[in-house]
Amino acid sequence: MPTRDRLIPAVAGLAVVAVAVTVVSLLNSAVDGGTRALQDAKVAQVRTTAGAFNARVESSIGSLGGLGARPWELTTGSTNDAAALQAFAIDPEATSGFFLVDGSDTITSGVLLSEGSLGSTFDAPGWAAAKAALASAPAVVLPVAPSGVTTELPTYAFAVAIRGASPTSVRGAFIFEQALTTDSAFNQEIRGLGDDGATTATWRFLDSDDTVVASTLSTGLGSQIPDARLRSLEPGLHTIGDDLVVSADVPAVGWRVVFTQDEEEFAEPLAAPLQSVGLILVILMLTVGLTLTILLARRLRQSREQEQRLLELNRSQEEFISVVSHELRTPVSGVLGFLQTSLDHWDVMSNDDRHHAVRRAFANARRLQALTRDVLDTESIESGGYGYDRHPIDLADEISTAVDACDIGSAPAMTVNLPTEPVIVDADPDRIQQVLSNLLDNALKSSADTGQITVSLERAGAAARITVEDHGAGIDPDQMERIFDKFVRGRSGTVAGTGLGLYICRRIVTAHDGRIWAESRPGEATRFIVELPLSAPVAH
Repeated sequence: MPTRDRLIPAVAGLAVVAVAVTVVSLLNSAVDGGTRALQDAKVAQVRTTAGAFNARVESSIGSLGGLGARPWELTTGSTNDAAALQAFAIDPEATSGFFLVDGSDTITSGVLLSEGSLGSTFDAPGWAAAKAALASAPAVVLPVAPSGVTTELPTYAFAVAIRGASPTSVRGAFIFEQALTTDSAFNQEIRGLGDDGATTATWRFLDSDDTVVASTLSTGLGSQIPDARLRSLEPGLHTIGDDLVVSADVPAVGWRVVFTQDEEEFAEPLAAPLQSVGLILVILMLTVGLTLTILLARRLRQSREQEQRLLELNRSQEEFISVVSHELRTPVSGVLGFLQTSLDHWDVMSNDDRHHAVRRAFANARRLQALTRDVLDTESIESGGYGYDRHPIDLADEISTAVDACDIGSAPAMTVNLPTEPVIVDADPDRIQQVLSNLLDNALKSSADTGQITVSLERAGAAARITVEDHGAGIDPDQMERIFDKFVRGRSGTVAGTGLGLYICRRIVTAHDGRIWAESRPGEATRFIVELPLSAPVAH
């Protein structure tokens, strides 16, 4: 056999071996890179989850602070305190309740109190430290206790300071207990983070004592996390034994979010197919090599797309938190500024000046209330807790009320066209006022100083039609539906706000069996139109 004939098979064999080795090397590198990308995406998801929960808790603590300003008597068996507490007991199926504690830690009144607890001493775990923290904070969260004052189940609690004569004195506390159950709204929300296809993937929320507050598991609530290696874990990515662990802090309450999953199972969606394809490539050489390269590219592209989606979610939520923080700062500064001016110059101010300062402070406070309401209402809408009290109302009256409450300043001018006959619909007046307030506020923000705003009400067949028209910059046609999505702010992003107003409007109008849409073009008038079904006439 000629040397050349022997050399060609040898070279071909060496080439095949070289290709196989190269492919295996590339596959191993791709698996490592894809796994790192998945790990980075999981870290971003855990941080986003912790950040979103932290923002919700900060908002809840801020809203609870007002409870401490009520004139609580804090005497054992007080009928006034009991009546006030009953006004908050709106859930007949609640498994835990709330109560008042005076300065000597005596339980003076409450809802769903356990037998014999009235007049007893409140000494839950962490209460001494929490009471000290209440001197500088409106509310704090207590660690998990094996049982509560209002339930025998494990609980954690929010403690709201009831101030004394000075801003830092604490003469008592309003305490909400939250029972830890697998079917609670919070735990069900955390269960929703789980992946049904991943048998070892687990999400846990841990309190400051590393006790499980919520989990995707059906066991362990109210107990300290069993793996001591997961206690007091620093934020970030860790490898503990055979597990991948990601931790992130919730600083508002001193909690942590901990995600754990078997490393092999975590990488399996990416690694297993690639390893199988690599084996086929080694066996079938160059013929199958091309096919496997295409599959590899597809797998990596899917991994990058998944990472990108998670990063986009993270950016959207971080931007939303930033927007809310910025938007809250402006009205708060306005309220403090006008009130400080009034305090400093009250004796030399005329009645008109005083009225103007108080009115502007009130307007900023209303704006702050609206921003806070939008954030809380969005959460209530999506959790199914947004209630409606519907009954026949006259839309003409509601529009007049909304326009009267709208602070338009000196411009733009506002024209209101209302029919002489009542226009009756079956609706919740508070929610309809919320829709009208959002639409009027959008029109005021979008209109030029010399623009004209027109509000009209008319009958359109079996529906009542409300139209709010402004002469601002207009809206691009491809944005006409997107402006009703969450976090979309105004026109081309130039209008201030949380980006939740129109989203909430659509959800409210839809809940009333109506519809809402926008009509506009860039540079032309913009009309927001709401249609609600008219009430059927009452038979006499």
